[in-house]
Amino acid sequence: MPLFVLSCTDREGTLEKRLATRPAHLARLQQLDAEGRLIVAGAMPKDPSNPQAGFYGSTMIVDFDSREALDAWLQDEPFLKEGVYSHIDVKPFNKAFPQG
Repeated sequence: MPLFVLSCTDREGTLEKRLATRPAHLARLQQLDAEGRLIVAGAMPKDPSNPQAGFYGSTMIVDFDSREALDAWLQDEPFLKEGVYSHIDVKPFNKAFPQG
């Protein structure tokens, strides 16, 4: 299946909304992981030692049958629906390493 890298940008001033919405966001990622379609996912903190400083956004590499299937999945992304993400940039990804 095709891989995609998602660069998700947080809207300024949404830290509280991000923290409140995080359980729903993580539940969807856990489902993808259980299906073997989540390669990597994580937040990009402004200060790794202080989550209260906020976040630049998130990065994910996911495995979907098509861009259309990914777009359909993204429509229900809690951080997007709740206005945490101002933008999600999606690009195709060819994994080279690690092998296997």
